Amino acid sequence: MLLPIGERIRPSIQAMEERTMKQLNTFEDAIRFAIKHEEGEAKFYEGMAERSKSADQKKAMLGHAAEEYDHKRRLEAILAKGHLPVSTRIVADPDMKIAEMLVVEDRGGTIGYEDALVLAAKREKQASGFYQALAKTAPSGELAEVFSFLAEQEAKHGKQIEQKYDDAQREG
Repeated sequence: MLLPIGERIRPSIQAMEERTMKQLNTFEDAIRFAIKHEEGEAKFYEGMAERSKSADQKKAMLGHAAEEYDHKRRLEAILAKGHLPVSTRIVADPDMKIAEMLVVEDRGGTIGYEDALVLAAKREKQASGFYQALAKTAPSGELAEVFSFLAEQEAKHGKQIEQKYDDAQREG
């Protein structure tokens, strides 16, 4: 007998949360995780650009990729400074809801512009939530400021993408 879908999904979500928190024992871990995330997002947008049907769509996706690479450079600069308390342990906040922040995966294959925008908007929202949670638990004001900035940038990207989606809906 199969369990209801919610009962089947809940254990896997809990396992993902536990696995993610084990990877993020220190703020250095969190910054390294964020660097990998930003690089992954940049590559996602580059992939979307390759699959774009028009020059305008491609340009927009490459613009988002450039912003993600800028975030990656900022995070790498934080690690290079070396004076931040990046070895301070993270205290897991049960309200972080890590599973809600895990990135929606691109399943590959062809994708329409509007579908790409929906996927991108979801990823940006999740990234913003992740950075907001890190900002709340940051051991220093400087780190909290960095994570808050990244959360704001991801939220801004999400709004821009939602606007592009709305525009595409009106044009289509």
